[in-house]
Amino acid sequence: MKINKNGQLFLSGGGDEKQSFILDSFFFNTIPQKGRFLYVPIALRGHELFPTAHLWMKGIIEMHERNDIQFEVMDNPSKYKFDDLKLFNAVYIGGGNTWSLMKEFTDSGFSEILIQYYEAGGLVYGGSAGAIILGKRIDTHDDKNEVELTEIKGFDLLHGYSVACHFKEEQNDWFKAWTVEHHLPILCLTEETGLIVGDDMILCVGSKPCAMCSERGERKDIQPEKKEKL
Repeated sequence: MKINKNGQLFLSGGGDEKQSFILDSFFFNTIPQKGRFLYVPIALRGHELFPTAHLWMKGIIEMHERNDIQFEVMDNPSKYKFDDLKLFNAVYIGGGNTWSLMKEFTDSGFSEILIQYYEAGGLVYGGSAGAIILGKRIDTHDDKNEVELTEIKGFDLLHGYSVACHFKEEQNDWFKAWTVEHHLPILCLTEETGLIVGDDMILCVGSKPCAMCSERGERKDIQPEKKEKL
């Protein structure tokens, strides 16, 4: 997909490394030989998986046979400035709790730095919570808001669309009602699908279609390997 102005976004509906394998393949294929990326697992902070997140990422790299690339694990987002991000070929934001992830990014000032990185042509992967924060609103899930975040604005990098992950068909009517109530469109991703976003075009990748729901509650499915204009 040709990139005309900004960078490129990879949105994963969540799930495990087998469910996101196709999207992950696209992502790793964008990283040059002996490249490096920044891995951001902080949405898992406080979870039992957080201490071993780096091992999980190492396993994914091995699965995709990209042992030539390196990654750095973010623990403190306030340590990174724009000049630091420019040294990475991509930024990978993992899943976990959406509220706590957004609060850490906002409190540290990393939100603005990440947007600057993307607008300068950077590649950003968002898995589950990492994908949700890239949309218009972040209240599209049932994560516990233990950090008491009151702001529901996301980065709004998707032409006004919000993102829902771990989507199941039985949630269809709920999300249709959500779009009508908020007068906003939404992208609904199952755990077996993802989206690649380049400027105002999206490419569905995975084994299941992506669902676009307009602000009027009208749904349109995008089949895998098909493009659509946002």
